[in-house]
Amino acid sequence: MARETARGTGIEADELYAAAVCWWSTAIAPAVKLSHWPKAPLSVWASFVTAETARPPLVDALILEQLAPLTVRRHVKSDREFGSALYTAYKARRNGRATDAVLLTGSPFPHRQRRPSPISPLLEGPVRKAWDGNHCFLPTHWRHAVPTDPPPRVGVLWELTIDEWQQFEEVNAATFSRALHFARRHAPTTAHTHHSETPDLRWSHALSTAYAWAFQHRPVLGYSQAAEEKIIAFRLADEEKRAALPRLARYFLVRDSDHVSRIAGTLAASEVSSIKGAHVDAAWSLVRRASLDTLELLQVPASTVHALIADLDAAISSVTKTDTSAIPHPASAWEHEPSPRKTVRKTRDPSVVKRIKEWYDSCQMCGETIRLPTSERGYTEAAHIQPLNGADPGPDIIENLLCLCSNCHIRFDHGARIINDDFMVIDTLTGQKLRALTIHPWHYIGRTYLRYHRDRWSGQIAASAQDDHRMRTSVENSETAPLHDR
Repeated sequence: MARETARGTGIEADELYAAAVCWWSTAIAPAVKLSHWPKAPLSVWASFVTAETARPPLVDALILEQLAPLTVRRHVKSDREFGSALYTAYKARRNGRATDAVLLTGSPFPHRQRRPSPISPLLEGPVRKAWDGNHCFLPTHWRHAVPTDPPPRVGVLWELTIDEWQQFEEVNAATFSRALHFARRHAPTTAHTHHSETPDLRWSHALSTAYAWAFQHRPVLGYSQAAEEKIIAFRLADEEKRAALPRLARYFLVRDSDHVSRIAGTLAASEVSSIKGAHVDAAWSLVRRASLDTLELLQVPASTVHALIADLDAAISSVTKTDTSAIPHPASAWEHEPSPRKTVRKTRDPSVVKRIKEWYDSCQMCGETIRLPTSERGYTEAAHIQPLNGADPGPDIIENLLCLCSNCHIRFDHGARIINDDFMVIDTLTGQKLRALTIHPWHYIGRTYLRYHRDRWSGQIAASAQDDHRMRTSVENSETAPLHDR
């Protein structure tokens, strides 16, 4: 997908591919986990370093509206904004928006005349936990700085100058080993390249299918035997051969095996599959490029670099076992469990409402489009399936939202319309099936919330039907009774 998109953008294909992996991993991180590291987010963090002339921004080159949607993308320009974005993500988890994901772009390390001070422990802790998840470990004197909330769903895609990256290298130990570092290169130009006027959206359909699958099943991805042996062989070789590097270089590459696992899981999820040996090979190709670029930026002797990469290549290729056709489908899943609330939260997240309204120009239930002179788009309302307020409040997340017209919103909120597990709209007054719910490819609707809505109104509807039946029976009996009995 990214290699097709790179044509004509002036961006090297592997760089755009790495950026797309970073974006996609962030989008599915709330739903997908790895069996070997289930308490850590799936997110892949990356930084792209421009050493000479400016390069076209990677984020602008991605076809963002066709990739899996994120609740928000925050562009940060300072370490203060970086910390603010992290704490906002922690707050979102605490408030029950557990399926939201945030991609941080830009550069938190702007060039300064004076030498920056080391990163504050108050930011060190949140950074470590955002990447490590509940596997996070800090020295005792820093543990007070680690939030007690569940880890946020945060991805990082920095685009840095060489001066900014050197600050990254010198003072931000919490972050530099948790990101892959790529040196931007000149994209080769190809003569007589034909560009189709109609983009190939097959990859977009495949990703939308995978996105819906991920949030419906919430899989814990397992490894095939070939994949597992490749990961183990790589980890052992990496730990042994990395000792020959200078001290700072060892720190940069200390998490390479974790990067390989996360990227392999990201690629497997895009194919609705367990992690196979081919996914590990593809993941290593990206980590290999990042390792070469990082060691070059750190000015490690070329002979040392080539010896290390050759040994790691040999470790990966030493596993000759091939995957069988009967790879077990990832079956482990867990239900979405919003964080417990201390109080009932009555405020909405405007970014969630904005996102769902961007997908729909008409009502999901009846298909009606309401046009107003003050807006180019049709008027719609965001309706929570499980109400946001009340004794049992639902979460303020996209899976618990519908986009409806005013009439259908009122009918749905008062039980006149319900939706079955096949997403068929039903009129509860007549029992008639009206039409299938309109669903955008990226919109995964939680059936748990639909069942809650049906259960909430089924008792009242049944009681109302019994009352109507008793009333009709009473009226019929009174009309047929003899005059002297009336």
